[in-house]
Amino acid sequence: MSIENNQRRTIDGLNTLFCDTINVVESIELNGDNGAPNQLIRSDGVKSVWANISDLLLNLSVSSPLQFTTGTTYNGEVARTIEIPNLSIDNSKLISSTISGVGLGGVLSQLTLSNPLSFTTGTTYTGEAVRELGIADGAIGNNKLAIIGNSKLEHSTISGVSLGGNLADLGLYYGLEFIDGSSGYNGSTTRAINTKFKSGGGITADSNGLYLVENTISGTALGSNLPLLTASGRLSFTTGAEYNGQHARNLQLDLFDLTAGDGLELDSGSTYNGDAAKTIKISPPYQTISDRISYEGGKWLYTLTAAEWRPNDDSSFYNIHIEDDSSSVLGRAKPGNSSLEAVAIIHIPYDWTPEKIFIDCRNNAGSNQTRTFYLYKVRNWGGTGNTYLGSYSTNSETTISYSTNTYGAGSSGYSLMIRVMLASTLDHLGGGYITLTAPSGGL
Repeated sequence: MSIENNQRRTIDGLNTLFCDTINVVESIELNGDNGAPNQLIRSDGVKSVWANISDLLLNLSVSSPLQFTTGTTYNGEVARTIEIPNLSIDNSKLISSTISGVGLGGVLSQLTLSNPLSFTTGTTYTGEAVRELGIADGAIGNNKLAIIGNSKLEHSTISGVSLGGNLADLGLYYGLEFIDGSSGYNGSTTRAINTKFKSGGGITADSNGLYLVENTISGTALGSNLPLLTASGRLSFTTGAEYNGQHARNLQLDLFDLTAGDGLELDSGSTYNGDAAKTIKISPPYQTISDRISYEGGKWLYTLTAAEWRPNDDSSFYNIHIEDDSSSVLGRAKPGNSSLEAVAIIHIPYDWTPEKIFIDCRNNAGSNQTRTFYLYKVRNWGGTGNTYLGSYSTNSETTISYSTNTYGAGSSGYSLMIRVMLASTLDHLGGGYITLTAPSGGL
């Protein structure tokens, strides 16, 4: 049956209701009872009735030292708070309940002191109050030191003399005397020493006192001025015009200024007069060593052109041509065969060292073309063999990696060989450059 189709909105007790959804708009009554707030429907095994949640829970109680702040049990019906009241945990509940063998709540044994030690406040210490130990000024008198014999001390002597004894007397020799006329000093009484002089020259001593034996400097009597020293020519004093030993003076050499002319420059400033170290170097735009080596952008460049390239020795038909038609690659070297290896031999000037290399390679449209090339150090004369210096790619400035081999400074007996692996007759080799380190001694 359907409740929606029942105009009385009720069903009699003779029918059983089977349905998918019951939509309760107002309330549910059980035996005429709508229930109380927060109650739920509970079955007692025979029928369903309204019940409280607390009716379903057993009471929670606590034992000492725990307790509820209000009430004695908890079943969810009323909010409760559990606490541990002050002074409710006795020592028997603790794992450890003593300090230095004294039970918690007890008093530690008293610490007392004897002279010369004393407490700054109070007379005993049990840990209940802060105390401070001290030795009062003058508390250790000679009578107390007498109780502590020398044998009780780790060190009981001064300069080998036992405490309580007198140090050996200090006496004076010629030229010195005690002001009070005493004959010795052992530290027990204040003494003052005075210098005993005798008229004469130079400083010496005898039973009559100290006196001077020599009383001149460079033939000039003490107290007089030395002859004047003056500077002439290129020499001058930095302060004053003369020197007689009375005041410090510094001599200087006056030089004419040195300036750098066309093509040269100083590493700092514009003149040199000897007051500070300077270095003269070739200045732009005069830093061109030859038509191949120039100073550009803060580095030395060895310029490569398309004229450097030669065909390899694999076939007599592997020719290299110079492009003279296409404007995008005009003046570049063009291979006559797709598998040609283009080779260039570059002579590094004496005492210069190659650092980085850049080779320009493009296709017939002028776009960058990446190709592999190899470097070798080859012999010009006086021997055979070569040194392999690694592989690189075109169109990228790359540091020459010598690994375990080094090119070293350039000399006439060696040259740098570049071998580019071309792969198409549309490849066009321009030139490039090699960066160089100038000779360490300068140009």
